[in-house]
Amino acid sequence: PTVSPRWVASSTEEPADCESYCKPVKGNLKINMKKYCKKDYAVQVNVLDMETVSEWAKFTVNIVSVYRSRDEKIKRADQFLWINMKDLACKCPKIQITKKYLVMGNTDSVSERLGGLVADKNSLVIQWRDVWTRRLRKFQRKEKKGKCGKA
Repeated sequence: PTVSPRWVASSTEEPADCESYCKPVKGNLKINMKKYCKKDYAVQVNVLDMETVSEWAKFTVNIVSVYRSRDEKIKRADQFLWINMKDLACKCPKIQITKKYLVMGNTDSVSERLGGLVADKNSLVIQWRDVWTRRLRKFQRKEKKGKCGKA
């Protein structure tokens, strides 16, 4: 069900609603080969700015590194990251301007229509840690050897 922007703006939603809405992925911050392979893209981004467009939050992000890009050729440059206001209101994903994040998600017709990446409650959006660089590069090497089909 789609959520009207008015509902989100005037919502005094109980945290319990967000808890059940976000529950499947909230708090699961481990990055492994299986998760990497299930996502269409994995990028490191620096969040620059945000504006609201209808029921969407449109973040301008600088893509610092591209670790996986299945369908679209995601380039290192400024792009848009779209997050539905319902997801943002519940902080799934939680995202702040000026911080760096690892964003792992899937592309679909919505991301094509909006032009850019779309993150939702099923995406992995976690504050960047430098120790992940080596692990993600290792996943890239394994993917090139055909390991994602087996993960």
